[in-house]
Amino acid sequence: MNKQKIMVVSALCALMSITAGLSHEFWLFPSSFFPQVGKPVPVSINVGENYEGERWGGGNRRVQRLRLITPKGEQNLTASISQSDSLVEIKPLILKDGGTQMITLETNNSFIELEANKFLEYLKEDGLDNAVAYRREHKETTKKGREQYRRCAKTLLQAGNVYAANVTKSSGMAMEIVPLQNPYSLPKGSLLTCQVLYENRPLKNALVRCWRRVNGKTELEFKRSDAAGNATFDLPKKGNAAYMISVVTMVRLTHNPKADWQSTWGSLTFGMK
Repeated sequence: MNKQKIMVVSALCALMSITAGLSHEFWLFPSSFFPQVGKPVPVSINVGENYEGERWGGGNRRVQRLRLITPKGEQNLTASISQSDSLVEIKPLILKDGGTQMITLETNNSFIELEANKFLEYLKEDGLDNAVAYRREHKETTKKGREQYRRCAKTLLQAGNVYAANVTKSSGMAMEIVPLQNPYSLPKGSLLTCQVLYENRPLKNALVRCWRRVNGKTELEFKRSDAAGNATFDLPKKGNAAYMISVVTMVRLTHNPKADWQSTWGSLTFGMK
């Protein structure tokens, strides 16, 4: 493990507060990563920083698609979501089958406009060097950041002891973090490699964050994805753990009268015991 890239989250709070409200993580969090077949599993949609947050307010009709992907197939659960202007809620799931399950959620675009200095801080914080360079080269450093953004989140559940390979395949979201091994099948202390896909293609040189909450402490490890879109992280050697791996990319828009940039966010959550 590269210790220079690992930080205790509490030490990051001062730095993170600079862009609080701008670069929120977005993730799915089940009441248990290890549910029992036939029993309800509440799943919350969270937004926040440092793998700590609050329920997503969302807004009416923000969810584009919600799916449950099991070893036996896929179910579209979008109609089961309750959406209002103040809260978006997923109806508790009841798993009918055992094995490794995957829940995916995608939102449509929303718009945000930031002052130039705030936009620059946000871009630097999330390692979006391409956007920083573009604005500098095109003399846009004093221009407001006009951005439309969308979110793609998924969580992995393990019901029983059947470790399915379905979670190592892409589900086709615009931004996706695909574990190349089923994390539930790996022993503690293993390495887990994840591939970052944007529009179904490997995304290289993306800043990939891995949040670990183990034994009451949260650590952050970050790496850049390689040419194949891969980034590798350590699993804990002992103790129960909750993981979140997250990434964002920023693409310049053309012929869009409202926004100059499209950001797409991705997250993956799973547990270890």
